[in-house]
Amino acid sequence: MSKTIKILFLSSLVFNILLIGFIIGNVSHSLFREDSPRIKPRELAVKLPPEKEKFFLDTMEKVHLENRKIRKQLREARERIFSILTAPQFDEASYQSEVEKLHELRGLMMQKLSNATKELAKQFSQEERKALAEHLNRSPRPPRDSRPPDNEGPPLQRKIPPDDRMP
Repeated sequence: MSKTIKILFLSSLVFNILLIGFIIGNVSHSLFREDSPRIKPRELAVKLPPEKEKFFLDTMEKVHLENRKIRKQLREARERIFSILTAPQFDEASYQSEVEKLHELRGLMMQKLSNATKELAKQFSQEERKALAEHLNRSPRPPRDSRPPDNEGPPLQRKIPPDDRMP
């Protein structure tokens, strides 16, 4: 083999190894995030007796499965909204109609979650409800590559230090 082919082969091999490492790293981060539905919420599970832990996990899984169809409809509504926005002529009525559908679907998802939370709360003691409230109050972190570093990005997304805030 010529020297050029060897160099190309070696660089291709190194590039493929790096690419595989990057893909495995991103997949593992998405599977093992705290807010991943595939992982038990450890903090809450530790504070619950086994039967209530199972009830909680089953209820959350049920909500997750029920919301799957709604999430699909949300994606489709967003696609329709983007197609309206990118069309040669902007149709304000269609846009408004699709945005209202989007808000309705989001509200439906939240209603299902709040109904499930209500059912859980009826079965839990006060201490267990406190643990549930703490668990629900934790906001899920966005994926690590979608967050801009502090003080970077558009003004609406970046963190503003307290002394820079307007009164």
